[in-house]
Amino acid sequence: MFSRFFVFLSLSILFGCQAPLPPLDLTPVEYEALPGWSKDSSLEVRPALQRSCGKILNLKPQVVMMDDQKKKKITAADWQPFCRAIMSSSNVDELTFRNLVKQFLRPYKASINGNSQGLFTGYYEPILRGALTRRGAYQTPLYALPKGRDGNIPRSEIVGGALAGKGLELLWVDDPVDAFFLQIQGSGRVVLENGRVIKLGYAGTNNHPYVAIARVLVERGELTKEESTMQSIRVWLRKHPKEAETIMSCNQSYVYFRKLDKEGAIGAQGVALTPERSLAVDKRYISLGTPMWVDLEHPNPARGRLQKIMVAQDIGGAIKGGIRGDYFWGLGPKAGENAGSMKSRGEYYVLLPKK
Repeated sequence: MFSRFFVFLSLSILFGCQAPLPPLDLTPVEYEALPGWSKDSSLEVRPALQRSCGKILNLKPQVVMMDDQKKKKITAADWQPFCRAIMSSSNVDELTFRNLVKQFLRPYKASINGNSQGLFTGYYEPILRGALTRRGAYQTPLYALPKGRDGNIPRSEIVGGALAGKGLELLWVDDPVDAFFLQIQGSGRVVLENGRVIKLGYAGTNNHPYVAIARVLVERGELTKEESTMQSIRVWLRKHPKEAETIMSCNQSYVYFRKLDKEGAIGAQGVALTPERSLAVDKRYISLGTPMWVDLEHPNPARGRLQKIMVAQDIGGAIKGGIRGDYFWGLGPKAGENAGSMKSRGEYYVLLPKK
């Protein structure tokens, strides 16, 4: 997937009477100004950069990847020298890798109307229990992407059986709440009783707007804003099984899946995500494949801050705004614990090719 960079972004939303998006300002800084620059094991981001660079190197050189509409344009050709260097950097050490980044890229601090602080949440790959056919405890289907109008049915109708019997069932899992959170994460793995693991990736949605059920529960007085984490929401749904589906269907968005042969979670750029190095962004502001330096609160305050190079490789229905991101934690329960409790304030810097 490809979208343009806008360094001083000034896009208008052409739907209804919504106001134009506020512009994203990027101010050039030195590497020494990046919080924690000297402490990050930056070499760990190389696999993520190589995956994104593989996509960029396949673009036609004249493709515009940034246009500030005032000073200059940056094309795929401007990115490709950096990408070629990254692709051939397999045997370099930490210092050499850092120098390579500094040689080709310059950091810019992002802000909107003078404010550089924003919200950063987390996501992960959950592990579910399932079966290939409907039986016993396995009563909740995970669907492949339907064709035509069937793909736009609201969630409440889908869980009510609107797609049943159409050959779209990929798997059956044993918990509707787990299935709901799998859709929010966008990818995951299902373990069958014989131990076989099936990897699932995002295939599309029903095109209904995403509604955070945390907000619904807070508005109803069931949870406070401070305690509305993924874990607390999951607990509430399990304690109120008769009301759970009504609450979940306040979000009429529904995610369809596809089976993955080899790699794990695949982001919107079409590359496998790298735990703690891949970031989901609002692509109206940040183009997929962009290296970024983040400075974020860790969900566990005792762990300090998250200060590192990441790569914009994914998007999300709830990820809206210029200073906004979703931090990919990886696979399994520990990643889920971090992702579910992450509501961090932070800022980022975009790394762009020198010209």
